[in-house]
Amino acid sequence: WRKSNQGTVKINFDAAVKDRKTSFGIIARDHDGFVLGRRAGVLNRNYNAEWAELYALEESIKLARDNTWVWFEFKSDCASLINCLRRL
Repeated sequence: WRKSNQGTVKINFDAAVKDRKTSFGIIARDHDGFVLGRRAGVLNRNYNAEWAELYALEESIKLARDNTWVWFEFKSDCASLINCLRRL
């Protein structure tokens, strides 16, 4: 874990697919590592890995919007999703 800049919320998200179910988890921390919010869930959908990660990103955006955070950064371990987003 690397500290974010002061005033920036770091939102880590991840997803997994197993037995035709998709689960996701999100945790948001401030620059000192204090947990500001979290979200998790299980869906009865059989996504592939990239779509599951994209769903977790969507939920991360909703979490940021619901908490009216202005400055935030996302962290994921899904290289293909990150590469796609960097091209935008």
